[in-house]
Amino acid sequence: MADIKDFKRNQFLAEKEKSTDKERPSLNSQIARHRVLTFYRLCIVAAIVAGIVIFAYFDWKNTVYSDYVVQQQYDWTKSSEARCMNLNGTLFTYSKDGMSCTDNRGRAIWNQTYEMQNPIVRTCRNVVAVGDYNGRMIYVSNTEGNMGTIDTTMPIRDFCVAENGVVAAVLDDSNVTAIYLYNVSGEELIYFKTTMSKSGYPLAIAISNDGKQVAVSYLKAENGKMSTNVGFYNFSSVGQNYTDNLVGGYGYANAIVPVVEFMNSENSFAVADDRLMLYQGRQKPENIANIMIDKEIQSVFFNENHVGLVFYNMTGETTYSLELYDPSGKKEQTINFNQEYKEILLRTEGIIIYNDEECVIFDWEGKKKYEGAFKERIECIIPTGNIARYTVVTSDSIQMIELQ
Repeated sequence: MADIKDFKRNQFLAEKEKSTDKERPSLNSQIARHRVLTFYRLCIVAAIVAGIVIFAYFDWKNTVYSDYVVQQQYDWTKSSEARCMNLNGTLFTYSKDGMSCTDNRGRAIWNQTYEMQNPIVRTCRNVVAVGDYNGRMIYVSNTEGNMGTIDTTMPIRDFCVAENGVVAAVLDDSNVTAIYLYNVSGEELIYFKTTMSKSGYPLAIAISNDGKQVAVSYLKAENGKMSTNVGFYNFSSVGQNYTDNLVGGYGYANAIVPVVEFMNSENSFAVADDRLMLYQGRQKPENIANIMIDKEIQSVFFNENHVGLVFYNMTGETTYSLELYDPSGKKEQTINFNQEYKEILLRTEGIIIYNDEECVIFDWEGKKKYEGAFKERIECIIPTGNIARYTVVTSDSIQMIELQ
């Protein structure tokens, strides 16, 4: 009898345990459920963060500034005849008596004395070269100090500098015009000579950032007509296979080309009185676009990704128009403005147009972000990478300002 009771009780407990196991979720299902809940929580948090970022972005895009405040100010002085400019985030100052580099707090980094009658300044990123027109000395420095001095031994007509300090100089060599390449120590690397009858007169010269390519615009007169040839020279191993290292040349009849520049290691451009020419190629640049211009070009500005041409606005709605082209020749934007300008900066954060007294800033979509007058006469503006913050240099101070 007891055995039957024990059997039934054990059977009852076993059935109850099975029923409980069916109702109790397994460990795997609990883990899966936890993962799903965690995923949804992360999605909700990501959506909230994305919403905040999107809101902040559109709020920033729609922000228009109307004034500025001086956050910090440092004393700084310069001579009345000296000129200053932005050198890769530092303040570069030069005159007939010397040059210097200063940080954004007015502290001297270096200075160099010399005597020049007509100083010419050429820059490449953080490198600057200063030479005297018709003189024989070129001083090369970067933002850290003097890199070297070049004695050309012949009168200087023009020159340009690469990021590594290599200088290409157009020199007056009696009956011919010579183009010399020097390293930063002043050693002659290579030279080639031109004559008016053969190539023409070097009207403009440019060197690539790495110092391996040189572009020269030659002006030539034939049968009473002017024409221009733009030649590209390669001084790497590729160019050694070509006569005089000349890897390419393009002729433009009835055109004068006073501007030739390298935008970056792959792209270059030239500007004639009636067209914009763009070239592409790291070793042998090819002419990829010719844009005819039916208006008088007032100024040319560029950076690594854009070429900007300034014209008088023929519609009369504003005084000027700035047309911006990408390296392929596509027109990306037209900026119309009234302000007289001494400098136009094409920066990642925006387009900054300013003179001694006023400034106007556009974003790359053409929206005006700021327009206003300065409280003091401005020597130059040094962008900081933020469209609302700038270093402003006056004749006696360096100011860190923020737009509001």
